[in-house]
Amino acid sequence: MKLKIGETLILEQKDDQNQITRFRCKIAEVKESALLIDYPIDEKTGKTPIFINGMAFMATYIVDNQAFRFQTTFVHRIAGQIPLMLMSFDGEENMVEIQRRNFVRVEANVDIAIHSLNEAFHPFTTLTSDVGGGGILILLPDHAEVSEEDMVESWISLPMTTGSYQYIRIRGIVVRIFMDRLTSSKRASIQFLPQTERERQPIIRFCFEKQLEARKKLLDLESRRQHDSSRL
Repeated sequence: MKLKIGETLILEQKDDQNQITRFRCKIAEVKESALLIDYPIDEKTGKTPIFINGMAFMATYIVDNQAFRFQTTFVHRIAGQIPLMLMSFDGEENMVEIQRRNFVRVEANVDIAIHSLNEAFHPFTTLTSDVGGGGILILLPDHAEVSEEDMVESWISLPMTTGSYQYIRIRGIVVRIFMDRLTSSKRASIQFLPQTERERQPIIRFCFEKQLEARKKLLDLESRRQHDSSRL
């Protein structure tokens, strides 16, 4: 079973102007043709919205570093000691795995600020240890209160080869927090969840430039070696 009780579900709703609003909730129970969830929280406001019966959503479920999407509809509320919401569910066979492209990743220490989308923790600044079009790995300061599955907005300062800086703000989810045994430092892996693919283009361009830079250094080194060998 892919869906697990207690795991986070992200509900997305698109308005008439194609603006996406995201809500976050927990799975309380999985039925054959329905899901029970706790009351969703708006990621931006941190408040519980008012849902109308029949409202449709695109749901995203992330588990074990895999992401799945499926259509769901709000059916009705369920009263009880812990109020829940009943959502339609067409079964796990209709969940579509998001094809995570193998974006290029490069080792790079760039300045980054991590903000919570629902004020779950205080913002903090740190450095990346590697950057890719699909996400980033950051050094986690001791005072950072971030947790796995936290929805975040990353403010990234990318130094480009032109000498200028590209400033990026992109949403994501913390998929893993771990201790790096080699450096004995705490790290967090963040998967990007951009609202449009255009948001990640500067990051992909930065990685491409870093690759070209590394390749040029290797070619220059090889050229010097050949030159030194010819003089012997």
